[in-house]
Amino acid sequence: MRIKTSLVSGAALGVMLACGLGVAAHAQDNTTAWKGAPQWSNDDVYFKVRGRILLDAVFQDVKKDGPGGDFDTRNVRGRQVFLGVEGKLNNYVAYKAEGGAVNGGAWAWDDVVIEVKPTEATSILFGNIKVAGLENLTSTRFTTFMDRGPYGDFGVDSYQLGVVGKYQGPNYSFTGGVQGGSINNADVAVASADSKERLTIVGRAHWAPIVTDTDKVHVAASYRYRNRGDEGAFAYTGRTNTAYSNATFYTTGGIGNRDNTIAVEGAWVHGPFSVQGEYSNIDVTRAGTAGSDPTVKVGYAFVSFWPTGETRNYDPVAGEFKRPKILNPITAGGFGGLELAVRYDFADLKDAYDTLIVKPTTSQAGEYTGWTLGANYYPTAYVRFQANYTDGKADNIGVNQDFDIKQFQLRAQLDF
Repeated sequence: MRIKTSLVSGAALGVMLACGLGVAAHAQDNTTAWKGAPQWSNDDVYFKVRGRILLDAVFQDVKKDGPGGDFDTRNVRGRQVFLGVEGKLNNYVAYKAEGGAVNGGAWAWDDVVIEVKPTEATSILFGNIKVAGLENLTSTRFTTFMDRGPYGDFGVDSYQLGVVGKYQGPNYSFTGGVQGGSINNADVAVASADSKERLTIVGRAHWAPIVTDTDKVHVAASYRYRNRGDEGAFAYTGRTNTAYSNATFYTTGGIGNRDNTIAVEGAWVHGPFSVQGEYSNIDVTRAGTAGSDPTVKVGYAFVSFWPTGETRNYDPVAGEFKRPKILNPITAGGFGGLELAVRYDFADLKDAYDTLIVKPTTSQAGEYTGWTLGANYYPTAYVRFQANYTDGKADNIGVNQDFDIKQFQLRAQLDF
């Protein structure tokens, strides 16, 4: 009931905003465009309702090295059911607010942003925002694979609440932000007057040295500093290329008081063919005196190909991938678009074990590697069906702590 009430409230908010914009623009003509849903605009003002539905089926077979621990699962679930609004009050102020149920849980906010544009090239954003990471900045609606893998679990931060500044040129950008935790987090318990929440300082720079009709090249680098404040220690825990399950196959446990991350990104799009990869080196300042400071490494690379002739839609101004344009959608009597891809992921946590003074025999601070095959079918640009098969392995240092994970996932997606 909580989710239903929140969705109704969001829809009501959208209607009220639409009415307000209509009154403000009474002296001018409104125009309507179709952007997956109606978008109303009036000179430099616009308003649009937005949302998404992602429904998943997950089948997972897990084998543990040693006695016990084997299991298999099958589940159908709502990955995301979101509703929100976006718009622009004038050429200087824009906004976005979207939230919903994630992984079958309670309502939570995703994008909640107020954007101020002092100039055409600069923006100051306040709210729940992503700053760095090529795949992280690409919406879940447009990522090639169903999940961002271990790189998304601890390589970059997802939505965090704070203030972010951007400067964008025709083929480059600079972004910097100061952030805390997510807008959905509860306040840090006030144990004293000095209680402090998490602090993150992050910056990213991207450059697209080649931008032609057939070729796009993207390179970028980012830096992140995090201080946990009075929140729990940072844990570097990854899943197996799925957003499903809380089962732990590889983790350092809660070890980090602070960390510094240097990350690099790269992508090349050549017509229907593309490659993409990212790598992060995370230097951790260990909490307590259990050992010296470790380094965590994580990355991925993948290859994508469209047999139907489409190309991944790279935005050289923002340094992000956007919605693909389907050449022959079924609404025009065509077949739709088909994308095939293969991906490699790895996460190396072994240094978190090697730097301990006392080394536990049950440690899961090892190494994860995984291969994923993916297929995406787009009847239209706003509807997608996905299939992913992952063969993953967690090679941990602890006795009887190795896991082999095979999983098959399906998704039906609609967004507007």
